[in-house]
Amino acid sequence: MDLQKIKYFLVGVLGSLIIRILFSTMSIKEIPNGYSQDLERQGKYAIYAFWHAHMLLPCYVGRNRNVKVLISQHRDGEYIAQVVQRLGYGVARGSTTRGGAKALLRMIKKIKEESISLAITPDGPKGPRFVAQSGAILLGQKTQYPIIPVMIYLEKYWEIPSWDRFCIPKPFSKARIFYGDPIVVPPKLEKREMEECRVSLEKVLIKLGDEAESIIKEVV
Repeated sequence: MDLQKIKYFLVGVLGSLIIRILFSTMSIKEIPNGYSQDLERQGKYAIYAFWHAHMLLPCYVGRNRNVKVLISQHRDGEYIAQVVQRLGYGVARGSTTRGGAKALLRMIKKIKEESISLAITPDGPKGPRFVAQSGAILLGQKTQYPIIPVMIYLEKYWEIPSWDRFCIPKPFSKARIFYGDPIVVPPKLEKREMEECRVSLEKVLIKLGDEAESIIKEVV
């Protein structure tokens, strides 16, 4: 085993352990309560979209469910893959922008064959922060799975000085997961319509964040 593989292994083991311990100390609620579990019980699949900075909490809450996380094939993506796999997630390695149309079609075919939901960070893997890329829209169009906007509220957290200002919740704090209304992408879209859908997803996520801030005092 080479040095790089050892690094991946250690990050995966330690990272998943730290996440389990950290979130086990927190008060976490989903709003609406049990939304994602209800979809799963109904045999429905979806694309869950949340900002890259907030990905830690969904990766913990959604563990051991029928969801795969889309992670880029970049070397840094391997660290994330090692962690989320040990949390009980499946991992779909690929990109909606790298590898061209053939790579995208292969990935979509695999997702549909396995009958799974997908989690994606629409502003990842490199930003800009809080600017949705077209990847989630392409996946929604080709799979015909609804896109579920997901917004995370963290009461207390540390902010890493990265491009996305990545958020790490503080122990014993409160967190809430807000699910927005599903976005259904038509199977056929012109380039202009694709851009409209991308902007719509971005605006919905930002609006959901504003709404979460305004009602959090009532639900926390």
